[in-house]
Amino acid sequence: MKRILIPVDGSQPALHAIKALLDARAYDPVERVALLCVQIPLKSGKIGRGLSQHDIDAYYQDEGRAALQDASRLLTEAGVPFDEHVEIGEAAETIVRIANDTGADEIYMGTRGLGSVSSLFLGSVATRVLHLTDLPVTLVK
Repeated sequence: MKRILIPVDGSQPALHAIKALLDARAYDPVERVALLCVQIPLKSGKIGRGLSQHDIDAYYQDEGRAALQDASRLLTEAGVPFDEHVEIGEAAETIVRIANDTGADEIYMGTRGLGSVSSLFLGSVATRVLHLTDLPVTLVK
């Protein structure tokens, strides 16, 4: 049985990754899922002015929990055990770090479907994760 990490940002592609994992469990059993929402750090300047670090941390946690809500519901309804993680940092690097920290055997990720030209210019979290990890990565469109 596998331990799977699924990065979630509240988007439909992220939910597609959850659904793909649920479909795959019939032939590839899952022990536990780690759901991860990575919050990108706020840039210094006007946004954080006047806010305490506690307020900023609370904001990250609230936003992260909101993004995890639908994915958590799907896993709960399917009876799949999972943990939730909200982290702050660069997306790809944080995904790989948490995959290693949680002992994940594989990463399932939704993709935005921007295509190779867009990812060339915009950079792709999924592409970066592929370069940073030795774990199998299942990309779901």
